[in-house]
Parts: sequence; structure tokens; C-alpha cells
Amino acid sequence: MDAVKVVLAVSLFFLLVPFSNAQFVLESVNVVVSDIQPDGTVNVKENIKLIIQGEYYHELYDTGYSGQASNDLAFWSSATELKDVKKHINPDKGSITDFTLTPQPRGKCNPVQDICHGELILEYQVHPTYNGTFQETNTGLFTIENYKPRTTRYKLNIDALSFTTTDQENILLDERVYFRIKLPDGTMVTRLNPIPENEDVDLPARMSELSWTDLVLVNFAVEFDVEDSLQEEVTDFFLGFVQFAEDAVTGPYGFAIIIIFAIIIGGYIYISVAKRRKEE
Repeated sequence: MDAVKVVLAVSLFFLLVPFSNAQFVLESVNVVVSDIQPDGTVNVKENIKLIIQGEYYHELYDTGYSGQASNDLAFWSSATELKDVKKHINPDKGSITDFTLTPQPRGKCNPVQDICHGELILEYQVHPTYNGTFQETNTGLFTIENYKPRTTRYKLNIDALSFTTTDQENILLDERVYFRIKLPDGTMVTRLNPIPENEDVDLPARMSELSWTDLVLVNFAVEFDVEDSLQEEVTDFFLGFVQFAEDAVTGPYGFAIIIIFAIIIGGYIYISVAKRRKEE
């Protein structure tokens, strides 16, 4: 019986040791990129899960959860003192809009260990940065190349990512950090390094999602093609023409353009009527 008590005591000791000097511990980070647009704009959603130890830090989390600082990423980064409580997209390499931060209530509490679990949900849009009408180079999560009709090539901009890196500046994803990219329908992946685990592909290949974790991403590269259907191309052409016509008419020379079109149409009708009378 004494031996059993010793084993239980030792087991409990080692169970509690990881939290003995910690108040907030990172449980996992899941970064998902989705809704990739033709100009490279993307939606990013980050689920950051935490383990919270101690009554004071339970109350600190609850204060942030219910208070005015609930949507303040700087507050959460300072309160938790965790390097991964941040945006994992570099704001210096793209325009970030529609940012929301939604903390979840504490749950899965263990009174013996005095720990609870919490979660921060970040969601935002990442756009390329423009200088006037021109896109600045090396901005946005993807660079875009329309290298052949109806086909757009997307290349992942590694500098736009803000994960932990090694001394050699390679992205380090530990076993708690997940990076996922949900690809548009009909995507043809042309370059991929490294190939995600549990994937056996011979590039180029059609894929719907990419995912990495527990890896050092050396020479990280993702390239894929998205081909528009002929129907989409025709629709885009007419929408573009309508927009051009609307801009022309409502612009500073709109009245003059209307007069010119009226003269052209009137002239065509006059010539057609005159030709018909002559034939009669």
C-alpha cells in the first residue's frame, strides 16, 4: 500500500511540475487561410487555446473575457506573456482589415490542478498593399501572376508569415502549431515544399487543402494554379464592359460621350432609312 501511495505521489508531482512556474501555457495554435480571392486577398482564422493555472489568472482571464479589453490583442499578449498570442500574418507585409478577437469562456476546469482551459479566436482579412492603383511588391499572403488566359498562378509570400523561426530564419512549427491553407475549387498545385505529412502526391496535382505541423519549413514554397471556366471569363468581360461604360458616362466627359453615341446611332438610323427609301 505504501508503494502505491509513493507512486501516486510521484505521479501527481510530475503532473503538476509543468505548471508550477507558469500561469498561462500554450495548448495549441491553429492558423487557417481560406477564401482566397483573385487579387490575393484571403481570410485568416486563428484558434489559440490556452491552459490557465491559479485563481488570480482565472480572474485575469475572466476580466479580459467580459471586459472592454476582450477584443484587444495587445491586452491578451501582455496578460498571457505568450509569444504565440499574436497575428501569425505579418502586418508589415499586407493590409489587415475586419479584425475581430473573440475570447471563449473558461472550461474543462480541474480543481485538483487548479487549471482551466481558454481560447482566443482571431479572424481578419489580409490584402495586398497598394500605392495608388499599383500593388506594392512582396505584399499580401500571395503574389499573383496571370501567366496565361483564364489561369492565375498564386505563390505564397513567405515574408508575410509571422511564425516562430529558427536561427537560420526557417519557419518552426512545433507539435502544438498547425498551419492550414484551404485552396479554391479546381486548384492545381504545381510546387510544394515540404509535402504535408500523410500526403502522397505526384505534382502537379489537384488538391483541396494543405496542412503542416511539427516541422521546420526549410525552403518553404507553395505554388498553385486556378483556372477560370469559359463562362466565368465571358461573365467577367461583360461585367467589366458594363463597369467601363458606367465609369465613362458618370465621369467628367460623360455628357460628351453620350452626345457622340447619340450622333453615331442617329447617323446609322439615317443612313439605313435613306438606303431603304432609295431601294424602294
